[in-house]
Amino acid sequence: MQIGIVEKENFSIVAIKELQKQGEVEIYKLANNENDNLKEFIKNKEIIFVRLKYYFSKEILKHAKSLQYICSPTTGLNHIDLDYCKTNNIKVISLKGEVDFLKDIRATSEHTLSLILSLIRNHSLIIKNKNLTLDRNNFLGHEIYNNKLGIIGFGRIGLLLSKYLNAMGAEIYFYDKNSDIKSEYEAKKLKSIDEVINKCDIICLCASYDNNEYIINSNHIISMKDKFFVNTSRGELVDEEFLIKKIKENYFKGVAIDVIKDESKDINNLKKIIEIDNTNINFIYTPHVAGATLSSINRTELFIVDKLKNILNYGI
Repeated sequence: MQIGIVEKENFSIVAIKELQKQGEVEIYKLANNENDNLKEFIKNKEIIFVRLKYYFSKEILKHAKSLQYICSPTTGLNHIDLDYCKTNNIKVISLKGEVDFLKDIRATSEHTLSLILSLIRNHSLIIKNKNLTLDRNNFLGHEIYNNKLGIIGFGRIGLLLSKYLNAMGAEIYFYDKNSDIKSEYEAKKLKSIDEVINKCDIICLCASYDNNEYIINSNHIISMKDKFFVNTSRGELVDEEFLIKKIKENYFKGVAIDVIKDESKDINNLKKIIEIDNTNINFIYTPHVAGATLSSINRTELFIVDKLKNILNYGI
């Protein structure tokens, strides 16, 4: 089989060796005209491995006449035109729904915790300030201990985050649209996102991305006046334009985001984020690295390769 790996950086060597047992493996090489080169690369591929750098739209995928499988070691799939895949019988193999395996992938929850700590301790303001004779009284922050923290979306990531925060003595509240989700680690379940925002000083969005609807709308953002907000979920779940507007107005105590809307499609969204460079604004942007540690990358890629092998060899 013809197998293509689109993003080679830190790709698991063990996973590549396993793929070579299934067919001929080719690594994508960057070119000046990236889209045209990508179309050419996937033209004869039966299987491609992708991450999050590119958006695999109909315009890209229609060139892949032999494509049978798209393998993506991610839980979110908004970087792939799933409607086109369904219509053209291209199977997408991903981490979505792999609850048992994912419970021990801790990278995103740990990164979310690190963003919370960096925000409430004013790390971004301290780093951005070039004055080496800093007066620490200008950068006094807060503690997690006894702080009220709200988690929106109480799946795998939210649950792990609450475990860490509970150990640090936080008062934890959460909301999840799944009414069957139970409270754990002394987290208290609330009836709505509004309740979480009103109750808490620190709000973390950890929800899964199921459709293209806001979870955090402009009214929610307005309710976050002088609060901390962290998003390691998906940019599409937030009214991003309004959020950016309020960040520039220094409306919040602090905002940290690891994700932006249409990050595989539209470079202009990234430019809007980069423009937020005021040393007086407590703002952190990380480029969708929450789930990307060397350990998590290797483990998830091997897991996806095993899923692919089971399908190819056993039909399961």
